[in-house]
Amino acid sequence: MRSREEEHIAGGSKVRSIILGLNDGLISTFTLLVGVAAATLVATGGNSIVILTGIAATISGAISMGLGEYVSSKSEYNYIKNEMKKEAAEIELFPDEEKLEVRDMFEEMGLKGDTLNTCVDTITSNKETWLNFLLKSELGLEEPENPVLGAILTFISFIIGAAIPLSPYFLDLGIISLIISSIISFSMLAFVGSMKTKITGEKKWKGALEMIIIGTIAFICSYSIGLWLEQFIAGL
Repeated sequence: MRSREEEHIAGGSKVRSIILGLNDGLISTFTLLVGVAAATLVATGGNSIVILTGIAATISGAISMGLGEYVSSKSEYNYIKNEMKKEAAEIELFPDEEKLEVRDMFEEMGLKGDTLNTCVDTITSNKETWLNFLLKSELGLEEPENPVLGAILTFISFIIGAAIPLSPYFLDLGIISLIISSIISFSMLAFVGSMKTKITGEKKWKGALEMIIIGTIAFICSYSIGLWLEQFIAGL
């Protein structure tokens, strides 16, 4: 009989940082450029304003997202590290009470007799194992990852995501650049949406469809606002 294969994600926080950066860089830059393109391409026929806007948005957005991820992860990192220190101190100062906590947890799982005693003795025989068990079972915490790594991954992913809708405008094809950018961006939105399901557990097609719908709404709103601004500026 073949054993059932289970799929779990290693480095979930890293995957989250990458998807967060890609998604935000792609959506925010794409929608911004659609609005700017609608407002300027017809009037000027050139892509220079769109490109300058895209570069500025990419740099400022990547820095903002990277710093935001660092501050958020750093707070979580400090909190978990503080809880680990307190739990480690309790093991050193009150070993009997902490051992009793382990026993109570295993009893709640239904373990009894020799099996219970063996499990408790095995866990508490190594202080690092003991600490990790209490962190996960009692507090629901795990060893935190370096917040700097998450910030760097988010920063780089944002730039990659922003470069996708921006790059076609360097071809200087006028409105054709907008069309190419939109096609590529919608394709990447579907890809990011399906990739996101590795964390959420949803079906891939649902994740892709959700991102396409979000992108469509954003495109319509941004393009409409851009056209209105073009008419408004032309009337001044």
